[in-house]
Amino acid sequence: MKQAILFAALICAAYLAKAQTPTPREIPTPRPLPTPAPRPTPAVSGVIETYKVVNGMNVRATVYNVDDGRRHRVAIVIHGGGFSGGGMRTDVAEDVSQYGFMGVAIEYRLAPPHTEMDTPAHPFPGQNDIHDDGYYPEQTDDVRDAIVHYRNDPRSNGQVVVIGGSAGGSHALYLATTGIPGYDMPNLAVMLSCGVPNLADPNLYALDCIEDEVCPHEAAANYLHIPDPAPLPPTGSDLVLAQNASPTHWLHVGMCPFWSMCSSRDSLGIPTSTGYNIYSYTPNNTPIVLENGENGILPTALEIGLRESPAGVPQAGSFKSTIVDVSVHSHSFDYWDQVKGEVIPWISAPIP
Repeated sequence: MKQAILFAALICAAYLAKAQTPTPREIPTPRPLPTPAPRPTPAVSGVIETYKVVNGMNVRATVYNVDDGRRHRVAIVIHGGGFSGGGMRTDVAEDVSQYGFMGVAIEYRLAPPHTEMDTPAHPFPGQNDIHDDGYYPEQTDDVRDAIVHYRNDPRSNGQVVVIGGSAGGSHALYLATTGIPGYDMPNLAVMLSCGVPNLADPNLYALDCIEDEVCPHEAAANYLHIPDPAPLPPTGSDLVLAQNASPTHWLHVGMCPFWSMCSSRDSLGIPTSTGYNIYSYTPNNTPIVLENGENGILPTALEIGLRESPAGVPQAGSFKSTIVDVSVHSHSFDYWDQVKGEVIPWISAPIP
């Protein structure tokens, strides 16, 4: 009898143990967390520095850097102004410094009449005093030297992105195409309003000048120090010079990733096709090719192996281009507030 009771107890215990043992369930693989968007930090004051000296003349920058004990990625902001005017875009440099960058707003030598580089705000001597004309390639030489200087700055982590508007956008793309990786080539480049990336483009010289605005072909000819041939494009040695000064002439697979943002209603009348032989996207993401260069000067970016970069992920040898659909006429950094929400995450992404 005791054995029967003991056997029954064992059966009950086994049943209860089985009933209480949870059924194994498959543990789902957790979704990867999205990369957090950069968050702004309080603004810091800018410090004016000299990044190079030319014949005794200081070429300066205003630097915004959060002193948190870390080295930061550098964002060099290159102003526009038709190659002959404009001043340091300290507002944009200060803005990007709040997102973890060492923001650097540079000045560079200007083509005549040197109005900005000879104002009372610029320390003596100015360009006129040293008889410096600021023609090509002096402006891009200055941008090149700024990249090298701030890449090696002890506050820098060695990574440099450039953001240029209008003429400054042309300079940004020029260094993206002609620089040496790790030395004077930026890691990433952004150009606003396309700039004038093809100084030999017939469409550029056929443009009508707009009253009270910088005339693109006059500015280009002044920068190149050649007679303005409009409405025809340059020829002969002037054409060779214009080609050599054109960023699009140097496009190649080994260049850094760049993002070109052009306005659909550019206030200077610069068409989005100006010297722009790259695959682009309209605002509704319809793929198109902005045809240009019927004179056969330039290959298209697709023919030389550049590829459109996935959104938000810069890739080596890639480009990303956007036609910004704006409701009002604007140009260059005038629409920075509209596009910075896209630009800052892109330049904050891991460097390829």
